[in-house]
Amino acid sequence: MKSPKFFILMTGCFLLAGSCLSISSGAENPGPSGMVLIPEGEYIAGSDDSADERPKREIYLDAFYIDKFEVTQKEFAQVMGSNPSEFRGEDLPVDHVSWYEARDYCDKSARRLPTEAEWEKAARSGTVSKFYWGTVQDDSYAWHWENSSRKTHPIGEKKPNGYGLYDISGNVWEWVADWYDSKYYQTRQSKNPLSPFNGKHRVLRGGSFMDKPEGLHVTRRNWDLPGVRFKNFGFRCVSDAK
Repeated sequence: MKSPKFFILMTGCFLLAGSCLSISSGAENPGPSGMVLIPEGEYIAGSDDSADERPKREIYLDAFYIDKFEVTQKEFAQVMGSNPSEFRGEDLPVDHVSWYEARDYCDKSARRLPTEAEWEKAARSGTVSKFYWGTVQDDSYAWHWENSSRKTHPIGEKKPNGYGLYDISGNVWEWVADWYDSKYYQTRQSKNPLSPFNGKHRVLRGGSFMDKPEGLHVTRRNWDLPGVRFKNFGFRCVSDAK
């Protein structure tokens, strides 16, 4: 007859094995490669400091994945077969890219451009301060006019934000899906807001190496014609969390 200690030991082994199996199963089902999960829930969107960023209020978004880094020239060339960038280097963010090319790259990669609301939630990473790292400029987080030597830099050299995203402020402006409307924030829905129905310009977010440090505040909005190309325009993609 086996002792009670034997059964206790065996029970513990089975429980431990079950726990290990659960952990292993989770590890075998990660998110898309190179992307970070942004959890569902509310965040504080906008700012009352600028007319086109008002009003500041809560916005709810479903969960989604976003690229950890800006799309590089190597990645863009592999998918699109060309590299339009002015600054050259495989690990540099692709630049001189139009909104249409950014959209097409994401489509061909089975992803999409983020909505403006998704981009801001990802960039804020749970913060409510002027910058996602605090209230004053910190060169350890972003490339801008005063520390970039007037050029782009390889992805991931600066500190990430709270979600582990790199260069989401500075380096290159990032195209998003939305049409630009200066009064859009006043009328957009509070749950999963989509782009205005139409417009002339598309939105860019995040600032770039050509912007002064104060221009990198996380709520700043920029816009341009979707067909234009500049040496400080790039992007990253998102995908829905299934």
